[in-house]
Amino acid sequence: MEYKLVYRAYGHNELLVRSDYVRDREEGDEAREAKIEAQSAEEARDWSNNLNALAKEGFVVRNSGALQLFDNIMFWALLEKP
Repeated sequence: MEYKLVYRAYGHNELLVRSDYVRDREEGDEAREAKIEAQSAEEARDWSNNLNALAKEGFVVRNSGALQLFDNIMFWALLEKP
């Protein structure tokens, strides 16, 4: 068996600012909102593309989660290839 650990870290403040902005957005600032949503979607797509590429190599996700490390949040996945 072969194992891989993949992870991606995000700044804690960056994630909080985004969620606060989306929740408390002001009318008329649609361009900024669209930019934030596009960036979030791109980051999620990047994570998914990375996992999908490894799945094509025969890896499956055995466990995953998130950790808080100082001022970062790290998303991780443990992959296994039989």
